Amino acid sequence: MKSFFPQSFEAGAPSKTRRLKPGMLARRCVGSLIVLAGAAIVTGDLLAALSNGDTAATPPSTTPHQAPTAR
Repeated sequence: MKSFFPQSFEAGAPSKTRRLKPGMLARRCVGSLIVLAGAAIVTGDLLAALSNGDTAATPPSTTPHQAPTAR
């Protein structure tokens, strides 16, 4: 079976492999989470726009609610 990786990568010594430093790895993880959160917000906004803003399960009542009066 033919590999997609070059021969030097498969048989490379551990010192030749590229490893990420913990700080760089943390920055990439946080960046990925920010991108996912942004995508979720944009998706929610698009869904709300496509449904004409009707995201509530029940329609709002037409009678205004009055606050209880103090005695």
